[in-house]
Amino acid sequence: MRLRLIGLVLGAAVLAPPSAAAQDTSADAPLVRMRDGHGSDLLFRVNPRTLQQVGRPIRTFRNGTGLSISPDGTRLAFADGAHPRHPRARRRTARIHFVNLTRWRSMGVARVGRVSWLTLGWASWDRVVAVADDGVGPQRLLWVDASTRKVLARRGYSGWAAYTLPIPGGLAVQVGPAEGVGPLRILLLDANGGVRTVTLDGIRTGANYDDGGEVLTPAVTVDPDGGRLYAVAVRGTLVAEVELATGAVSYHSLGASAAKGNVDVWWRQAVWAGDGRIALTGDHWPRPRGRLPDGPIPLGVRMIDTRSWTIDTLDPRPNTMHVAGGMVFAAGTRYFDAGERTKSTGLLAFDASGRRAWTRFRGRPVALLGSRGSLVYAWVRRKHTAYVLDRESGRTLHTIRTGIRVPFLLSPP
Repeated sequence: MRLRLIGLVLGAAVLAPPSAAAQDTSADAPLVRMRDGHGSDLLFRVNPRTLQQVGRPIRTFRNGTGLSISPDGTRLAFADGAHPRHPRARRRTARIHFVNLTRWRSMGVARVGRVSWLTLGWASWDRVVAVADDGVGPQRLLWVDASTRKVLARRGYSGWAAYTLPIPGGLAVQVGPAEGVGPLRILLLDANGGVRTVTLDGIRTGANYDDGGEVLTPAVTVDPDGGRLYAVAVRGTLVAEVELATGAVSYHSLGASAAKGNVDVWWRQAVWAGDGRIALTGDHWPRPRGRLPDGPIPLGVRMIDTRSWTIDTLDPRPNTMHVAGGMVFAAGTRYFDAGERTKSTGLLAFDASGRRAWTRFRGRPVALLGSRGSLVYAWVRRKHTAYVLDRESGRTLHTIRTGIRVPFLLSPP
Protein backbone atom coordinates (compact mmCIF):
# COMPACT_ATOMS: atom_id res chain seq x y z
CA MET A 1 0.00 0.00 0.00
CA ARG A 2 1.31 3.46 -0.87
CA LEU A 3 0.84 6.82 0.74
CA ARG A 4 0.50 9.94 -1.35
CA LEU A 5 2.34 12.72 0.42
CA ILE A 6 1.10 16.06 -0.79
CA GLY A 7 1.69 19.50 0.61
CA LEU A 8 3.48 22.74 0.27
CA VAL A 9 6.27 24.31 2.25
CA LEU A 10 6.00 28.10 2.14
CA GLY A 11 9.23 30.06 2.32
CA ALA A 12 10.78 33.26 1.03
CA ALA A 13 13.98 33.02 -0.98
CA VAL A 14 15.84 35.10 -3.54
CA LEU A 15 15.61 33.30 -6.87
CA ALA A 16 16.76 34.18 -10.35
CA PRO A 17 16.62 37.98 -10.71
CA PRO A 18 13.35 39.25 -12.17
CA SER A 19 13.19 41.77 -14.96
CA ALA A 20 13.54 45.47 -14.21
CA ALA A 21 9.81 45.93 -14.76
CA ALA A 22 9.00 43.23 -12.24
CA GLN A 23 11.40 44.73 -9.70
CA ASP A 24 9.75 48.13 -10.09
CA THR A 25 6.25 46.82 -9.43
CA SER A 26 6.72 44.06 -6.85
CA ALA A 27 6.23 46.45 -3.92
CA ASP A 28 2.69 47.05 -5.16
CA ALA A 29 1.69 43.37 -5.06
CA PRO A 30 -1.43 42.97 -2.90
CA LEU A 31 -2.27 40.69 -0.03
CA VAL A 32 -4.63 38.07 -1.49
CA ARG A 33 -7.51 36.21 0.09
CA MET A 34 -9.36 33.26 -1.43
CA ARG A 35 -13.07 32.79 -0.76
CA ASP A 36 -15.78 30.32 -1.72
CA GLY A 37 -17.65 31.70 -4.70
CA HIS A 38 -20.35 28.96 -4.87
CA GLY A 39 -19.41 27.14 -8.05
CA SER A 40 -15.92 28.61 -8.34
CA ASP A 41 -13.48 30.20 -5.93
CA LEU A 42 -12.82 33.94 -5.83
CA LEU A 43 -9.54 35.79 -5.35
CA PHE A 44 -9.75 39.16 -3.60
CA ARG A 45 -7.23 41.87 -2.93
CA VAL A 46 -7.36 42.92 0.70
CA ASN A 47 -6.01 45.93 2.58
CA PRO A 48 -3.03 44.67 4.63
CA ARG A 49 -3.95 46.83 7.64
CA THR A 50 -7.68 46.03 7.77
CA LEU A 51 -8.12 42.83 5.71
CA GLN A 52 -11.07 44.54 4.02
CA GLN A 53 -11.65 43.54 0.41
CA VAL A 54 -10.50 46.01 -2.23
CA GLY A 55 -11.96 46.17 -5.74
CA ARG A 56 -13.41 43.41 -7.86
CA PRO A 57 -12.68 39.69 -7.40
CA ILE A 58 -11.07 37.36 -9.93
CA ARG A 59 -12.90 34.07 -10.46
CA THR A 60 -10.78 30.92 -10.51
CA PHE A 61 -10.99 27.12 -10.18
CA ARG A 62 -13.10 25.43 -7.53
CA ASN A 63 -11.07 23.35 -5.04
CA GLY A 64 -7.81 23.69 -6.92
CA THR A 65 -4.27 23.05 -5.67
CA GLY A 66 -0.86 24.67 -5.46
CA LEU A 67 -1.91 28.30 -4.90
CA SER A 68 1.38 30.23 -4.79
CA ILE A 69 2.92 33.64 -5.51
CA SER A 70 6.04 34.19 -7.60
CA PRO A 71 9.27 35.07 -5.74
CA ASP A 72 9.11 38.70 -6.86
CA GLY A 73 5.50 39.00 -5.68
CA THR A 74 4.00 39.99 -9.04
CA ARG A 75 2.25 36.80 -10.21
CA LEU A 76 0.03 34.07 -8.84
CA ALA A 77 -0.53 30.50 -10.04
CA PHE A 78 -3.35 28.11 -9.18
CA ALA A 79 -3.89 24.59 -10.54
CA ASP A 80 -6.87 22.41 -11.41
CA GLY A 81 -6.29 18.69 -11.96
CA ALA A 82 -7.98 16.67 -14.69
CA HIS A 83 -8.71 13.44 -12.76
CA PRO A 84 -7.99 11.03 -15.66
CA ARG A 85 -9.97 8.16 -14.09
CA HIS A 86 -13.14 10.23 -14.19
CA PRO A 87 -15.63 9.06 -16.89
CA ARG A 88 -15.39 12.45 -18.62
CA ALA A 89 -11.57 12.56 -18.45
CA ARG A 90 -11.12 12.53 -22.23
CA ARG A 91 -12.73 15.94 -22.43
CA ARG A 92 -10.65 17.43 -19.62
CA THR A 93 -7.04 18.48 -19.19
CA ALA A 94 -5.24 19.85 -16.15
CA ARG A 95 -5.03 23.62 -16.08
CA ILE A 96 -3.01 26.37 -14.40
CA HIS A 97 -4.53 29.82 -13.91
CA PHE A 98 -2.07 32.75 -13.88
CA VAL A 99 -2.92 36.15 -12.35
CA ASN A 100 -0.98 39.41 -12.64
CA LEU A 101 -1.06 40.75 -9.08
CA THR A 102 0.26 44.25 -9.71
CA ARG A 103 -2.30 44.97 -12.45
CA TRP A 104 -4.89 42.67 -10.83
CA ARG A 105 -6.02 40.87 -13.95
CA SER A 106 -6.11 37.31 -15.22
CA MET A 107 -3.21 36.33 -17.49
CA GLY A 108 -5.09 33.31 -18.83
CA VAL A 109 -5.04 29.56 -18.36
CA ALA A 110 -2.35 27.06 -19.37
CA ARG A 111 -3.48 23.55 -20.36
CA VAL A 112 -0.83 21.02 -19.44
CA GLY A 113 -2.32 17.59 -20.22
CA ARG A 114 -4.23 14.81 -18.48
CA VAL A 115 -2.77 14.66 -14.99
CA SER A 116 -4.79 14.28 -11.82
CA TRP A 117 -2.86 16.35 -9.33
CA LEU A 118 -0.58 19.37 -9.67
CA THR A 119 1.65 20.78 -6.95
CA LEU A 120 3.11 24.10 -8.06
CA GLY A 121 6.37 25.87 -7.30
CA TRP A 122 8.06 28.86 -8.92
CA ALA A 123 11.51 28.14 -10.40
CA SER A 124 11.94 31.83 -11.31
CA TRP A 125 9.82 34.97 -11.39
CA ASP A 126 8.14 33.84 -14.66
CA ARG A 127 8.45 30.03 -14.66
CA VAL A 128 6.26 27.59 -12.75
CA VAL A 129 7.09 23.93 -12.28
CA ALA A 130 4.04 21.69 -11.97
CA VAL A 131 4.77 18.46 -10.10
CA ALA A 132 2.25 16.18 -11.79
CA ASP A 133 0.87 12.75 -10.99
CA ASP A 134 -1.53 11.29 -13.57
CA GLY A 135 -2.69 8.53 -11.21
CA VAL A 136 -1.92 5.68 -13.60
CA GLY A 137 1.50 6.30 -15.15
CA PRO A 138 4.89 7.82 -14.34
CA GLN A 139 5.10 11.13 -12.53
CA ARG A 140 6.16 14.23 -14.44
CA LEU A 141 7.67 17.67 -13.94
CA LEU A 142 6.28 20.36 -16.26
CA TRP A 143 7.94 23.76 -16.74
CA VAL A 144 5.32 26.36 -17.72
CA ASP A 145 5.95 29.96 -18.84
CA ALA A 146 3.54 32.31 -17.06
CA SER A 147 3.46 34.87 -19.88
CA THR A 148 2.94 32.56 -22.86
CA ARG A 149 1.22 29.77 -20.86
CA LYS A 150 3.24 27.22 -22.83
CA VAL A 151 4.82 24.05 -21.46
CA LEU A 152 8.56 24.54 -22.04
CA ALA A 153 9.93 21.23 -20.74
CA ARG A 154 8.79 17.86 -19.40
CA ARG A 155 10.80 15.50 -17.21
CA GLY A 156 9.86 12.24 -15.55
CA TYR A 157 10.57 11.28 -11.95
CA SER A 158 9.77 8.35 -9.67
CA GLY A 159 8.42 8.25 -6.15
CA TRP A 160 5.99 10.49 -4.28
CA ALA A 161 6.58 14.23 -4.23
CA ALA A 162 5.78 15.74 -0.85
CA TYR A 163 6.67 19.44 -1.01
CA THR A 164 8.25 22.10 -3.22
CA LEU A 165 10.63 24.71 -1.84
CA PRO A 166 12.15 27.79 -3.54
CA ILE A 167 15.95 27.78 -3.66
CA PRO A 168 18.39 30.31 -5.16
CA GLY A 169 18.10 29.98 -8.92
CA GLY A 170 15.34 27.41 -8.98
CA LEU A 171 13.15 25.00 -7.04
CA ALA A 172 13.67 21.97 -4.79
CA VAL A 173 11.22 19.06 -4.71
CA GLN A 174 11.11 16.71 -1.72
CA VAL A 175 10.56 13.11 -2.91
CA GLY A 176 10.06 9.83 -1.05
CA PRO A 177 10.05 6.25 -2.31
CA ALA A 178 7.08 5.00 -4.32
CA GLU A 179 6.49 2.28 -1.73
CA GLY A 180 7.76 1.72 1.78
CA VAL A 181 10.25 3.81 3.72
CA GLY A 182 13.61 4.80 2.28
CA PRO A 183 16.08 7.64 1.75
CA LEU A 184 14.81 11.14 1.10
CA ARG A 185 15.63 12.48 -2.35
CA ILE A 186 15.86 16.17 -3.25
CA LEU A 187 15.30 17.15 -6.88
CA LEU A 188 17.08 20.44 -7.66
CA LEU A 189 15.38 22.12 -10.63
CA ASP A 190 16.55 25.15 -12.58
CA ALA A 191 14.26 27.45 -14.56
CA ASN A 192 15.07 25.86 -17.94
CA GLY A 193 14.25 22.19 -17.32
CA GLY A 194 17.47 21.03 -15.68
CA VAL A 195 17.24 18.45 -12.88
CA ARG A 196 19.85 17.28 -10.36
CA THR A 197 19.11 14.62 -7.75
CA VAL A 198 20.62 14.52 -4.26
CA THR A 199 19.96 11.39 -2.19
CA LEU A 200 20.05 11.74 1.60
CA ASP A 201 20.68 8.20 2.84
CA GLY A 202 20.55 9.32 6.48
CA ILE A 203 17.08 10.89 6.29
CA ARG A 204 14.21 8.40 6.04
CA THR A 205 10.81 9.18 4.55
CA GLY A 206 7.72 7.41 3.21
CA ALA A 207 5.14 4.97 4.53
CA ASN A 208 5.45 1.37 5.71
CA TYR A 209 2.32 -0.49 6.80
CA ASP A 210 4.06 -3.67 7.97
CA ASP A 211 4.70 -4.37 11.67
CA GLY A 212 2.14 -1.82 12.83
CA GLY A 213 3.08 0.80 10.28
CA GLU A 214 4.86 4.13 10.21
CA VAL A 215 4.52 7.31 8.17
CA LEU A 216 7.51 9.63 8.10
CA THR A 217 7.55 13.18 6.69
CA PRO A 218 10.85 14.96 7.40
CA ALA A 219 11.30 18.74 7.27
CA VAL A 220 13.26 20.61 4.60
CA THR A 221 14.26 24.27 4.54
CA VAL A 222 16.82 26.46 2.77
CA ASP A 223 19.24 29.24 3.66
CA PRO A 224 18.95 31.40 0.53
CA ASP A 225 21.94 33.60 1.35
CA GLY A 226 24.22 30.72 2.29
CA GLY A 227 23.16 28.50 -0.62
CA ARG A 228 22.44 25.52 1.60
CA LEU A 229 19.46 23.23 2.06
CA TYR A 230 18.76 21.44 5.35
CA ALA A 231 16.71 18.28 5.95
CA VAL A 232 15.71 17.43 9.53
CA ALA A 233 14.99 13.79 10.34
CA VAL A 234 11.57 12.90 11.71
CA ARG A 235 12.81 10.49 14.37
CA GLY A 236 16.12 11.17 16.03
CA THR A 237 18.28 14.28 15.90
CA LEU A 238 20.06 14.10 12.56
CA VAL A 239 20.25 17.04 10.14
CA ALA A 240 21.49 16.73 6.55
CA GLU A 241 23.17 19.78 5.03
CA VAL A 242 23.28 20.07 1.22
CA GLU A 243 25.52 22.53 -0.59
CA LEU A 244 23.25 23.56 -3.46
CA ALA A 245 26.01 24.55 -5.87
CA THR A 246 27.78 21.18 -5.73
CA GLY A 247 25.24 18.79 -4.22
CA ALA A 248 27.73 17.85 -1.47
CA VAL A 249 26.04 16.35 1.62
CA SER A 250 27.16 16.41 5.25
CA TYR A 251 25.36 15.18 8.37
CA HIS A 252 25.16 16.74 11.81
CA SER A 253 23.84 15.33 15.09
CA LEU A 254 22.10 17.68 17.48
CA GLY A 255 23.42 15.70 20.41
CA ALA A 256 20.16 14.60 22.05
CA SER A 257 18.93 11.02 22.25
CA ALA A 258 16.59 9.75 19.55
CA ALA A 259 12.86 10.11 20.07
CA LYS A 260 11.26 6.93 21.35
CA GLY A 261 7.78 5.51 21.57
CA ASN A 262 5.24 3.36 19.83
CA VAL A 263 4.33 6.01 17.26
CA ASP A 264 2.57 5.70 13.94
CA VAL A 265 2.60 9.04 12.11
CA TRP A 266 5.43 11.58 12.35
CA TRP A 267 5.51 14.99 10.66
CA ARG A 268 8.00 17.86 10.82
CA GLN A 269 8.12 21.44 9.51
CA ALA A 270 11.27 23.57 9.33
CA VAL A 271 11.64 27.25 8.39
CA TRP A 272 14.87 29.18 7.97
CA ALA A 273 14.80 31.91 10.64
CA GLY A 274 17.98 33.76 9.62
CA ASP A 275 21.27 34.24 11.46
CA GLY A 276 22.16 30.55 11.20
CA ARG A 277 18.91 29.36 12.81
CA ILE A 278 16.25 26.83 11.79
CA ALA A 279 12.83 26.98 13.47
CA LEU A 280 11.34 23.51 13.85
CA THR A 281 7.92 22.15 14.81
CA GLY A 282 5.66 19.20 14.02
CA ASP A 283 3.68 16.48 15.73
CA HIS A 284 3.00 12.77 15.84
CA TRP A 285 -0.09 10.60 16.32
CA PRO A 286 0.15 7.75 18.81
CA ARG A 287 -0.91 4.35 17.58
CA PRO A 288 -4.40 3.56 18.99
CA ARG A 289 -4.60 0.91 21.70
CA GLY A 290 -8.26 -0.08 21.73
CA ARG A 291 -9.58 3.49 21.84
CA LEU A 292 -9.26 6.77 20.03
CA PRO A 293 -5.74 8.20 20.39
CA ASP A 294 -4.89 11.35 22.25
CA GLY A 295 -3.29 13.50 19.63
CA PRO A 296 -1.66 14.84 17.79
CA ILE A 297 1.18 15.14 20.28
CA PRO A 298 3.13 18.32 19.48
CA LEU A 299 6.87 18.50 19.05
CA GLY A 300 6.75 22.05 20.37
CA VAL A 301 8.56 24.91 18.70
CA ARG A 302 12.33 24.50 18.74
CA MET A 303 15.33 26.35 17.39
CA ILE A 304 18.33 24.68 15.76
CA ASP A 305 21.60 26.64 15.71
CA THR A 306 23.59 25.53 12.66
CA ARG A 307 26.77 27.15 13.99
CA SER A 308 26.94 24.94 17.08
CA TRP A 309 24.49 22.21 15.97
CA THR A 310 22.46 22.49 19.14
CA ILE A 311 18.71 22.58 19.60
CA ASP A 312 16.69 24.53 22.17
CA THR A 313 13.01 24.26 23.02
CA LEU A 314 11.20 27.61 22.98
CA ASP A 315 7.91 26.04 24.12
CA PRO A 316 6.91 22.35 24.22
CA ARG A 317 3.22 22.83 23.37
CA PRO A 318 2.82 24.24 19.79
CA ASN A 319 2.68 22.30 16.53
CA THR A 320 2.19 25.20 14.08
CA MET A 321 4.41 28.21 13.49
CA HIS A 322 5.18 31.18 11.27
CA VAL A 323 8.52 33.00 10.96
CA ALA A 324 8.78 36.70 10.10
CA GLY A 325 11.34 39.41 10.76
CA GLY A 326 13.51 37.12 12.87
CA MET A 327 10.57 36.35 15.18
CA VAL A 328 8.76 33.04 15.56
CA PHE A 329 4.98 32.92 16.06
CA ALA A 330 3.52 29.63 17.27
CA ALA A 331 0.29 27.99 18.40
CA GLY A 332 -1.03 24.56 19.28
CA THR A 333 -4.13 22.74 20.50
CA ARG A 334 -4.22 19.30 22.15
CA TYR A 335 -7.32 17.11 21.79
CA PHE A 336 -7.89 14.28 24.27
CA ASP A 337 -9.91 11.10 24.38
CA ALA A 338 -12.32 10.22 27.22
CA GLY A 339 -13.87 13.66 27.44
CA GLU A 340 -10.85 15.59 28.70
CA ARG A 341 -11.00 19.24 27.66
CA THR A 342 -8.83 20.53 24.85
CA LYS A 343 -5.82 22.64 25.74
CA SER A 344 -4.72 25.56 23.57
CA THR A 345 -1.66 27.75 23.84
CA GLY A 346 -3.12 30.88 22.28
CA LEU A 347 -0.69 32.85 20.11
CA LEU A 348 2.94 32.85 21.29
CA ALA A 349 5.64 35.19 19.95
CA PHE A 350 9.39 34.70 20.41
CA ASP A 351 12.09 37.25 19.63
CA ALA A 352 15.36 36.63 17.80
CA SER A 353 17.04 35.43 21.01
CA GLY A 354 14.30 32.84 21.64
CA ARG A 355 12.73 34.68 24.57
CA ARG A 356 8.94 35.00 24.84
CA ALA A 357 8.07 38.44 23.46
CA TRP A 358 4.31 38.36 24.05
CA THR A 359 1.26 36.10 24.32
CA ARG A 360 -2.26 36.71 23.01
CA PHE A 361 -5.56 34.79 23.19
CA ARG A 362 -4.53 32.51 26.06
CA GLY A 363 -6.33 29.18 26.07
CA ARG A 364 -8.06 29.78 22.73
CA PRO A 365 -7.51 27.82 19.50
CA VAL A 366 -5.65 30.09 17.09
CA ALA A 367 -4.76 29.74 13.40
CA LEU A 368 -1.71 31.56 12.02
CA LEU A 369 -2.60 33.39 8.81
CA GLY A 370 0.79 34.87 7.89
CA SER A 371 2.41 38.29 7.96
CA ARG A 372 3.35 41.29 5.90
CA GLY A 373 5.94 43.88 6.90
CA SER A 374 5.37 44.87 10.52
CA LEU A 375 1.98 43.13 10.65
CA VAL A 376 1.08 39.58 11.65
CA TYR A 377 -2.32 37.93 11.12
CA ALA A 378 -4.13 35.43 13.33
CA TRP A 379 -7.62 33.92 13.46
CA VAL A 380 -9.39 33.03 16.72
CA ARG A 381 -11.67 30.07 16.11
CA ARG A 382 -14.33 30.64 18.77
CA LYS A 383 -14.82 34.27 17.77
CA HIS A 384 -14.62 33.62 14.00
CA THR A 385 -12.50 36.77 13.90
CA ALA A 386 -9.25 37.61 12.13
CA TYR A 387 -6.84 39.92 13.94
CA VAL A 388 -4.27 42.31 12.51
CA LEU A 389 -1.49 42.56 15.11
CA ASP A 390 1.66 44.61 15.49
CA ARG A 391 4.49 42.14 15.04
CA GLU A 392 6.76 43.55 17.75
CA SER A 393 4.22 44.23 20.50
CA GLY A 394 1.27 41.96 19.70
CA ARG A 395 -1.09 44.91 19.97
CA THR A 396 -4.37 44.59 18.04
CA LEU A 397 -4.54 47.08 15.18
CA HIS A 398 -7.73 45.87 13.53
CA THR A 399 -10.24 43.00 13.58
CA ILE A 400 -12.62 41.62 10.99
CA ARG A 401 -15.35 39.00 11.34
CA THR A 402 -15.07 35.97 9.07
CA GLY A 403 -17.03 32.79 8.45
CA ILE A 404 -16.68 29.63 10.50
CA ARG A 405 -13.74 28.41 8.40
CA VAL A 406 -10.16 29.60 8.68
CA PRO A 407 -9.66 32.38 6.08
CA PHE A 408 -6.94 31.74 3.51
CA LEU A 409 -4.47 34.61 3.09
CA LEU A 410 -1.54 34.67 0.70
CA SER A 411 1.19 37.29 1.09
CA PRO A 412 3.90 38.06 -1.48
CA PRO A 413 7.41 37.13 -0.31
